[in-house]
Amino acid sequence: MLAILIGLISVFFVKVVELAFNGFLHLEAILGWWLIAYVPLMMIFIVFLLKKYFPEAEGSGLPQVIAIGQMDDSSIQYYFKIKAIFSKILLITLGTLSGGTLGREGATVQIGASLMNQLGRNLSLQRRKTMLIVGAASGLASAFNTPLGGIVFALEELIKTSRLKFSLFKMMGIAISGVVSISILSNYSYFGRVDRNLMFYNNKIFIAAVVIGVVAGLISVGFARVVRFFMLDKSPLVSWRKNNPYKNALYCGVIVAVVGLLSHGLSFGNGYHESRMALNNEIELPSSYVFYKLVSALFTTNSGIPGGYFATSLAIGNGIGGLVHDFFVVGNLQQYYLLGMVAFLAALTRAPATAIVMVLQVSATQVFTLPLIVAALSATLLANACGKGIYEYQIEKLK
Repeated sequence: MLAILIGLISVFFVKVVELAFNGFLHLEAILGWWLIAYVPLMMIFIVFLLKKYFPEAEGSGLPQVIAIGQMDDSSIQYYFKIKAIFSKILLITLGTLSGGTLGREGATVQIGASLMNQLGRNLSLQRRKTMLIVGAASGLASAFNTPLGGIVFALEELIKTSRLKFSLFKMMGIAISGVVSISILSNYSYFGRVDRNLMFYNNKIFIAAVVIGVVAGLISVGFARVVRFFMLDKSPLVSWRKNNPYKNALYCGVIVAVVGLLSHGLSFGNGYHESRMALNNEIELPSSYVFYKLVSALFTTNSGIPGGYFATSLAIGNGIGGLVHDFFVVGNLQQYYLLGMVAFLAALTRAPATAIVMVLQVSATQVFTLPLIVAALSATLLANACGKGIYEYQIEKLK
């Protein structure tokens, strides 16, 4: 029953966030350069709500879920309380309305785990953790309409931290939430269906896959270290940020607004609309897109408002693929977008199998599987050689 509820809440969340972003686009056209005032004021308001009423909504939701295996009962009850469902939806919807570059997928994962925590509240701690993992994977599956991606995410990212046994029961929960999502939203592909004629390739594309993997791996390492420097290290900057949350939100909001205006609106939002149009050959992203998206994502999350990088990383990956295509023309642009998406997501999350399955399912490009595997593994191997991933840093902060 709760698996059905996870699917329904995910569908509701999708619709609300979509309405919020459409509302922002309407405001963007009206406000123009007044966005420099609007965006930071919205972020200050969201941080106020977070600090005053909804502290459990802090962060993206993914680090909390990945750390389930290491949590005690009190931590589980704090991060996965029923209130977290309402607070995540509210604050991320407001964050989207502010124009921030943030994703809702991590929040959906936390929402799924929070619902399962209610079902398992009378179970032992170990069995309750199993339930939370089912809920988290179900949330991811319904967020992207990728049931198989949810299963792989649970196996790759969650089970490894908890030593819990995965069974058909857990897969059934993930499948049910996916069925609910499909039955309401139809059997859609998150980024549409890329023309199969654009996906046929020769051996030269594997060189491009490795190049994109290396570039994406290096950018992900740099991004993770910048996030750590701004938000996680014990430093004067992090201390100032903690002691001055509203000033920090103000400054970050101004930067997000300025970057959005300079990019002619491309940096606002999680990148779903641009990515979908780029993969469907409706637009060509500029070479500067990856820079705009990285900066906006960094300062959106640094502002203190809830939200994550999962969906945004796909948009950043699109930008990386397009950038490499400008210098390394082998194959068509859509292939580079897909390679960039899988490479950056894999490197950032350190979960290549999840990235491969997710990108295959959100774009319906199974014919392009082998180059995606090469790009994902190249990026992940390089990123692993350079140190910890962004979620590992964030998990350390939870302890």
